[in-house]
Amino acid sequence: MSAISIQPRKVDFDVSSVPRHWNGGDPVLTRFFDALSVHFPEGERFFIQSVRHFQDQVTDQRLREDIRHFIRQEGQHGIVHDRFNDVMEAQGIDVDQITRNLRRFIRTTQKYMPEKYQLAMTAAFEHFTATLGEAMLKDETDMFRDADPVMRAMFLWHGVEEVEHKAVAYDVYRTAAGGGYLTRASALVVAMLMVHLVVGPVFVNMLRLDGAMRRPTVVLRGLNRLYGHRGILTRMLPEFIAWFRPGFHPWETGMPEKVAAWLKEYGEHGDPMRASAAVYETEPVSEAA
Repeated sequence: MSAISIQPRKVDFDVSSVPRHWNGGDPVLTRFFDALSVHFPEGERFFIQSVRHFQDQVTDQRLREDIRHFIRQEGQHGIVHDRFNDVMEAQGIDVDQITRNLRRFIRTTQKYMPEKYQLAMTAAFEHFTATLGEAMLKDETDMFRDADPVMRAMFLWHGVEEVEHKAVAYDVYRTAAGGGYLTRASALVVAMLMVHLVVGPVFVNMLRLDGAMRRPTVVLRGLNRLYGHRGILTRMLPEFIAWFRPGFHPWETGMPEKVAAWLKEYGEHGDPMRASAAVYETEPVSEAA
């Protein structure tokens, strides 16, 4: 079960003045996270539904409480990213079409995929987002060092909460659904294929809309920062592929020091902008909660 008590937080971020390429002026690093973000609201709803299918079969009171807080956190993630989707819509990105496509894809998945496998997929996606959340605050990955402070705070808040509830879907799958190793292992492979098949084209179309595809050097440099030998995603691999080890549990990685620092700062002031500034050792721009 969870190593800590999960705490839902109601937050707000003023994304109205966020620059188009908010992540250090790099279109690739920006649009990589934008392409993930635009899918979050519908994706979070799928995760909630997958866990709810088995909620009544959970007998452990602590896990039942974790599920309740997991649902509240995921619901808030969807609300916040929906607001940023409005910003991307104003940039010329067809958010409505992307959302319709994803909704259709999810409905098809729910129609033909057993509920137990949907839960395994949710646990796998949660492993990806938690691993990404932990990597966000590692000095060596440095994803958001030069990012717009509001966007950095928004993604850090989301990432920290993914770490906070990283074992909930996994524990429901293992206990209430009686899930085994082979289904769990295959679910991560399928989940990552889905990410690249669904998110990948959106990522490319965003870069094309920005005119970045006409600047191959810029694109290659950005992709190297993501997928290169010492790239952001490459550095995540050891923790990510630990999923395939029999006996794995999400809390094996514990609570990273800077995630704990974010939680402490937020707990004292209730401001995600201030918590973000504290872990990055910068001055807070404004209060956002």
